[in-house]
Amino acid sequence: MMSELKAYSGFKLVRRRGVTAIVINGGRILITKRHWIPFIPHHGFWTFPAGKVERGEKDDAAVYRELREETGLRRTDLELLGRYARVMKVDLKRKDRVYNTLYAFRSKTRRIRLNFENTGYRWVSASDIEDERLYRNVFANKGLILKVIRKALER
Repeated sequence: MMSELKAYSGFKLVRRRGVTAIVINGGRILITKRHWIPFIPHHGFWTFPAGKVERGEKDDAAVYRELREETGLRRTDLELLGRYARVMKVDLKRKDRVYNTLYAFRSKTRRIRLNFENTGYRWVSASDIEDERLYRNVFANKGLILKVIRKALER
């Protein structure tokens, strides 16, 4: 897993906290398509809901806020399956990297209401994520993410 991270050691480390959510429903994983706006990270890519932790906010509060903002999912729609080590998100265009706390949730619903940050959503299989069909991996430690997905799908 360390070799996955070495490839990005020259990227600028952005010092901010962030969160990323893997949301599962019926054996499928939620991905959202980032709006094609220059100031939105990973614009045009299909990826997991994510965002930054605001000043004074705890990571747990931030992940629920981001999910509500980006997908319309409320805390009552979600069952927390796990909170995991930080994963490295990379931006190949900006040549920077940031660490996000990774969460896994089971959703009680597939109804999604997108905000302006995203233009679409899909519920995809774990193999779609692994093979990067539709989904664009923006994480350096893909192995850890796949492990979290497999573990969450088993629950």
